[in-house]
Amino acid sequence: MKIRINLKYAELEPWLQQLADPAWFDRNGTTLHNGRNTIKYFETANGTKFVIKRYGKPSLINRLVYGTLRRSKAMRAYLHAGRLLKLGVETPEMVAAIDIRRRGLLHDSYFVSKWSEGKSMRSVTEHYAEDPEEARILDAFAAFLLRVHNAGIYHEDLNIDNILYCFDGKNCRFELIDTNRMTFHRKLSKRRRLDNLRRLSCPAPAYLRILDRYAELLHSDPTTLQFWGVLKRLRFEFRQRCKRNFKQKIREKRR
Repeated sequence: MKIRINLKYAELEPWLQQLADPAWFDRNGTTLHNGRNTIKYFETANGTKFVIKRYGKPSLINRLVYGTLRRSKAMRAYLHAGRLLKLGVETPEMVAAIDIRRRGLLHDSYFVSKWSEGKSMRSVTEHYAEDPEEARILDAFAAFLLRVHNAGIYHEDLNIDNILYCFDGKNCRFELIDTNRMTFHRKLSKRRRLDNLRRLSCPAPAYLRILDRYAELLHSDPTTLQFWGVLKRLRFEFRQRCKRNFKQKIREKRR
């Protein structure tokens, strides 16, 4: 068992060592998401709230790679979260990353972070067309995305569900989550920025609003940026559908 822990939470190491037993994670906590990865909410005896993400079992090849040649998803999520905070980009504070190895192969990996009160941006983007008040949040969101890109951050899974927001009626704050897949650069070109924005899985009215505000803040022509943004998104979604259909056919043949 390998633990990388934030020194701020060093006293939690004995509690986290319980994750060495997969059954402990299965029996405890409140499930927030159960799919390829499992995400659970935990609260310690002193009232501290955490989220623990257990990544899905990797393939045999990846178990070997993550066990010897490459950092696990949990370790990358931990390191990237720390780097985001140093760059001034909000993300739930990292607590620990834990790898469980058996015979040199990665068996399980966990990423532990502080609980966030933020809500998914999906609800905002889906109701934007009916509620003009949501435009204030979308404008602030566009400014946040610009700040992320100006810092050279390329989130490779910039899904709308991977951005949380807190809005008190006046100020809006955003947080990036699912931080294991991202790269950091000195500068992002406009093409790279649009490649990243195409991943926002939100309805067209909200997407166009985000692009419009982003272009204004970037001092670029909104119409041109919207045109290329929509074109890139359509191509991206077409490729994603083709991949899903191909995988579905492979699964059907195996059955």
